[in-house]
Amino acid sequence: MPDQPRAARHANDDDRRQLDHLRRTLAANCPSATRREVIRWSAITAGAVATARLGTGAAVAAGTPRVSASAQDGEADTDAEIVVPFNPYGEQVTLDPHRATNWGPFWVLFPNVWGGLMRYTETGAVTEDLAESYEVSEDGLTYTFTLRPDLLYANGNPVLAEHFVASWRRALDPNETSPMASFMSLVEGYGPFIDGESDEIGFEAIDDVTVAITLAEPYSYFLSYLAAFVWSVVDPAVIEAEGDNFVLADAGTGPWRVTAFDPAESITMERNENHWEGTPASLAQITWPIVTGPEADQTALDLYRDEDAASADVPISLLEEVTGDETLSAELVRIEPSGSTRSLAMDFTKEPFDNVGVRRAFAQAIDRDRWANEIYQGTYVPTTAFTPPSLATVANYEAPEGLAFDVDAARAELDAAGFEDRSTLPAITFYQSADEPAEELERGAALVEMLNENLEISISHDTSRTQSQIDDLRRDEGGIQLTSMWWWVVTDTPHLLSYALRTDSPYMAGWFNWNADLEDQGDFTPGADAAEFDELTAQADRELDESARNEAYRAAEELALRNAVYAPLGNWVQMFVQKPWLTGTKQGPWTGRLPIRFDSEVVVLRRDAALG
Repeated sequence: MPDQPRAARHANDDDRRQLDHLRRTLAANCPSATRREVIRWSAITAGAVATARLGTGAAVAAGTPRVSASAQDGEADTDAEIVVPFNPYGEQVTLDPHRATNWGPFWVLFPNVWGGLMRYTETGAVTEDLAESYEVSEDGLTYTFTLRPDLLYANGNPVLAEHFVASWRRALDPNETSPMASFMSLVEGYGPFIDGESDEIGFEAIDDVTVAITLAEPYSYFLSYLAAFVWSVVDPAVIEAEGDNFVLADAGTGPWRVTAFDPAESITMERNENHWEGTPASLAQITWPIVTGPEADQTALDLYRDEDAASADVPISLLEEVTGDETLSAELVRIEPSGSTRSLAMDFTKEPFDNVGVRRAFAQAIDRDRWANEIYQGTYVPTTAFTPPSLATVANYEAPEGLAFDVDAARAELDAAGFEDRSTLPAITFYQSADEPAEELERGAALVEMLNENLEISISHDTSRTQSQIDDLRRDEGGIQLTSMWWWVVTDTPHLLSYALRTDSPYMAGWFNWNADLEDQGDFTPGADAAEFDELTAQADRELDESARNEAYRAAEELALRNAVYAPLGNWVQMFVQKPWLTGTKQGPWTGRLPIRFDSEVVVLRRDAALG
C-alpha cells in the first residue's frame, strides 16, 4: 500500500494512516479528477489495505471450522454470552452499511447484522447469501438473482427484491454517496447517477423475488465487489420511520441484531431468530467492547488472559509474550495461506532505478528468509511472487516464481548495469516515517543494512520526516525512489495485479511510474512490457473463463516480476489466540481473528467440558 513499512504490531494502525494518506494523495494528485474517479479509486485501492486486518500454536488451514467432538456430544453451553474486543484502529464506528468507510474491521463486523445477495467466505471466496441462485447473461453484462424463499428482516418484515434496489440507491445518493460506492462503480449508469445527472442506473426488481444488475462491461471480479457490505439490504420501512437511527430497529437480515450501541464504548448483539440460516444454539449474546489507542492490543490480550474475552490479536509486539506463556502459546493460531504481500518498490523514473538491471539487482539482494524469520520474527512467509498465496485457494491461480535471493547474480546485475565501480551509483535514500515505532525503524534499518552488505553499496536511511512530509516529497518529485508497499487481495481473482500495477493506476503513475514510454535497455523492454501488461490485465479483468483468465494474469505477473516492478518480500501471517471453549468459528486470510460471522455452526462449550 502507499506508505512506508510498518511493524506487524501496527498493521492495523497502518490501515488508519494509509487511508488518511490515501485521502490526502487523491486530493493532491488528482486535482482534475472527477468526483466519480475520486470515489472509485479511493475505495478500490483502499480495499487493498482495508480487507480484514484483524489479527486467533499450530497453524490451521484458512477456513477450517474448529468444531470439537464434545460440542457434538451435547456438552455445549446454553444461552452463552461472550466478549469479543473490537478495535476500529482510529476510525469512527458507525453501523450503517451505506455510510461506513472501507475499513478492515467493518468487513467482518457487518455480516453479523446486515446481508446482501452474496457474501465472502473466510478465504475470500464468494458465495450466495440472501440469493438462492443467480444467472449471468451470455454477454456477461446482466446478473439475475433469485432470492431465498420467505426471507425476513430481524423485525419480521418480509424481504422483497425492490428493497435491494432502494438500499443500493440510498448508498449512491448523490447528496450523501457511500464511501464504499466504488464497489458499485461497475454498474451501468453509475457515473451520471452519483453525479446527479441521471436517475437511471442498472438496478431492476423484476418481481418480489428477482432482482437484476446490469454492468457497463463484463467484469470477471464483479461478484467479489457485490459481496462488499455497501450492497447490504436494509428494511426501507424502518429507514423511513427511524431515519439514521434505524440500526437499533432490527432492519437487518444477518444472524444477529444490534440491541445496544455506544460508538465510544461497545456494541451488543443478540440472536436474530428470523435469520434464514439459523443462529448459534448455544450463543445468545456478543458484546464487542471498543478498544482503541496504542495499547489496544495489550488491553485485548489482558482481557483474554483474565478470561474476560474470547479472543485477542497477537501482533509482533505481543508475540514473545504469548509464545512465552504455556497456556497462551497452546491457544495461538497462525492463519495461512496469507492474503497480502509486502514488497520493496522502486521508481522507474529515479536514478539508478531507471535501469531495470538495478531493480533486478535489488530484488536478488534480499535474503527473504532472514527478512521474514529473523527481522520480522516469523510473522511473514518469504515470497518472490507479487500475488498472495490465498489466490491459489479462491481462484486456482498459481503465481509465477520471481527473482530469488542470489548475491552473486545481484552484484553481476549491477556490474552489467554499468556500476562495476559502486561509487558511481547515484545517491539512494530509503525513507521511513518518523511516526513509526522504534522497533519498526530498526526493522527498516536491518533491511537497508542487508542491501548495503549484499550489493556493496551505501543506502541512506532517512527517518527524519513525518509521513506527511514524505508524501509531500513524493508528490513534488513525481515519485518515490525507494520504499515498501503492502497490498491485500480484495477479489476472488488476481485483479490485484490490475489496480496495483497497471500504468493507469494512481499507485503507479506518480509513484513508481512503470509506463509504456520507457525505452528498451539491452535485452529488457520495460516500456513494451508495460503496454503488454496493461493489455493482458484488461483482458483478464473481463474474461469469464477461469482458466483463460488465470493464464492472462500469470503472463502479466511474469512481466512485472521480470522488470522488478516490485520486489516481493513476504506474505503476512495473521496470528491470534482464541479460547478452546469457542468452537466452530471460521477464520482465514479474509477475516483474521474475527470469524467471517458468528453463524449457526458456532458452539460455546461448557467451561468444564472445554477443560477436558
